Amino acid sequence: MDFPFRIEKRDSFRVVGSLIETTNKKGGGRKDIPIFWSKFKEDNLEASLLDLSDQEPGGLLGINIYNTDKTDSRKFHYMIAVSSSKDTEHGFAEYTVPAMTWAVFPCTVETIGKTEAQAITKWLPKSKYKPLNKGYITGRMKSGAPDIEFYGQDGQVEVWIAVKEKTN
Repeated sequence: MDFPFRIEKRDSFRVVGSLIETTNKKGGGRKDIPIFWSKFKEDNLEASLLDLSDQEPGGLLGINIYNTDKTDSRKFHYMIAVSSSKDTEHGFAEYTVPAMTWAVFPCTVETIGKTEAQAITKWLPKSKYKPLNKGYITGRMKSGAPDIEFYGQDGQVEVWIAVKEKTN
């Protein structure tokens, strides 16, 4: 699979934003997350959140935070967030994205799901990297890291998958 990507090492960074709990069971997340984004925009939270953004990466982040329920590995938190060192406002939640190496795949809003699926099923198996997370196919996540969607203010969209180099 040959499509554009870059490998990026990042220190940990703090994010603040709106958070929901959802599930991979019966495609719950695929239904809940678009509704969550619609409500987020309908409630005019985007400007309030972007005002808190004061560090890289700049822009909105969609973050899948896995293994939040020890009894059900299909449950996870999804967060619409920005990277920020500022105090939280508007009842926003906070989370620290751990220091990681990321495989970053540029895409569009329309192709984000397809890009992530191709990166995981086609690119990663042939690359020198492996994902830190397991369970993408079954929805029962064994997570070493969050997955991130990046939405830059200039229209840039990226899928970030936490990876490490394969060892022989």
